[in-house]
Amino acid sequence: MKGLIQFIKSKTFLKHLVSYIVCFLIVCWIITFWLSSYTSHGETIKVPDFKGIKLKDLDNYVIDKKVRYLVIDSLYDTKAPAGTVVKQEPLSQEEVKDGRIIYLYVNSVKPPSVVMPKLIDRSLRQAQAMLTTYGLKLGNVRFVPDQCANCVLDQLVKGKRIAAGEPIPKGTVVSLVVGKGLSDEEVGIPCLYGLSRKDALARLADESLSVGLIKYDEKKDTLHAKVYRQSPSCGKEKTLKMGTSIDLYLTTDKNKIPLIPSDSTTDKPTDDDKNFDQ
Repeated sequence: MKGLIQFIKSKTFLKHLVSYIVCFLIVCWIITFWLSSYTSHGETIKVPDFKGIKLKDLDNYVIDKKVRYLVIDSLYDTKAPAGTVVKQEPLSQEEVKDGRIIYLYVNSVKPPSVVMPKLIDRSLRQAQAMLTTYGLKLGNVRFVPDQCANCVLDQLVKGKRIAAGEPIPKGTVVSLVVGKGLSDEEVGIPCLYGLSRKDALARLADESLSVGLIKYDEKKDTLHAKVYRQSPSCGKEKTLKMGTSIDLYLTTDKNKIPLIPSDSTTDKPTDDDKNFDQ
């Protein structure tokens, strides 16, 4: 024991101890420096925007972006082209480390299927709500004489009857045949100016009216176009028999849309309408 204590106090032991400590510190510094360089410690890049990039173009897109990508799921968005990125994590412009994996969601090539609901014998309003719940779209509503006023009598896809329970692509347009009663009851004509095609059809359905001709002006843009003319026009005390159809004219030119519909609005076509019809 006494010899061990003397060895610890000797210059030889102290010299080796100092050498070991210095070597340990050097090794720690080297490892820290290497890890810092390898992981780009403190250095970040901004996440590129993958939205809208086609699946087949992703490899070329990331060549100079200093990030990697991984497609983890598919979604279905009717407003985005099939096979393109619709969502990403992290989001565009967020700061991440060099080499970070960006997780992508791609728009499905085919829409998912849903079960066609039973709309027959339901009211028109109930049918509209159910179509929305199932991810389906309301198409034309045709009114026919029937003792059950405002009741759905038939459900059609592309002019053919579709039975409840059949699989149908999400987003499919479903047209309805609705009873208008056996009387000559009249309803007011709603003003549809400024409404989109979808909202105008829903409004007509609420008022137990049908849609007739649908025309777009110079450029057909079903997403942004609004109603700028209707025939018959709306006005105070103007009425139509339930189930009567109204023609719609849509445009993306906001200057064509009347700000305040007036009683003096006539059903005669304007010069723009004449030119469009040609």
